[in-house]
Amino acid sequence: MTGQTMRKNHKSGIKSLAALLLGLWVMFAGIGPVFAETAETAETAGTPGETEGTSETEEKAEPTEEEDPLAPFTLNHGSRKSRKIAITMDDVYETEWVWKSVELCKEYGITMTFFPIGRNLKDEDRDNWRAVIEAGCEIGSHSSFHGAFHNIGQWIAIGRLGKFQEWLDRTLGFHYEVRWFRPPFGSIATGSGDTQAMATAIKTYGYDHIVRWDVSNTDPDKAFAATQNGSILLYHARHRDYECLKKLIPMLLEAGFEPVTVSELFGFPAPEISDELYTFDIHKHVGK
Repeated sequence: MTGQTMRKNHKSGIKSLAALLLGLWVMFAGIGPVFAETAETAETAGTPGETEGTSETEEKAEPTEEEDPLAPFTLNHGSRKSRKIAITMDDVYETEWVWKSVELCKEYGITMTFFPIGRNLKDEDRDNWRAVIEAGCEIGSHSSFHGAFHNIGQWIAIGRLGKFQEWLDRTLGFHYEVRWFRPPFGSIATGSGDTQAMATAIKTYGYDHIVRWDVSNTDPDKAFAATQNGSILLYHARHRDYECLKKLIPMLLEAGFEPVTVSELFGFPAPEISDELYTFDIHKHVGK
């Protein structure tokens, strides 16, 4: 092969390589925007079957307390979007203040929820406790004894819950399905702050929540100032608290609040009533 021929072939090869590179550049320049558009489309489209703007994580997220007041195990208040509030009364060592509070409810057309201790339920008060229910008020559990829940075993806790229901039915003469439990002193936490053990016991018995409060003051002006939408107000069956309620209830009504039972505050109907009295049996809760 002559030198001239070699030079011609070399030039021809360079041209071919240049043409190949130019072709490749044109090809990738042309489909580059297509790749970008495809990627953008895939990103906005999401996965098949997924609604726009909703991820799998969002779908499985638990509702917040603001979205669902029943989301937490411990209920301190109802919906902050509703003017409904719940006035509650604990212990009932002095029953006369319960009966007088029910008369207040009738006078103002409102309802309350009472959390008596089981040992304070007496057969001789049957008619009065029935009158509480007939007035549209509610009865919740404050345990059978006013002992702290944080330093007892789980089965003892379940026993105290069961005996309360049994004693209430015995007092009323019919079965009244208690829906709410308020622990004595309002707490189930141990000294280290753990609540899991007692929460498990309470759920094993059959309660989904414990009820606390966000307002507790026997000065009517201070109690009124602290009350918000959805508030749960704590009082006790004693003269001082009753006198506070006499002044506070008209103030709350004038401000547009609607005192209701705890069940109504959280959107439940009144507790069910039946003829068959409840008898506590620990074996019914074993293995739950």
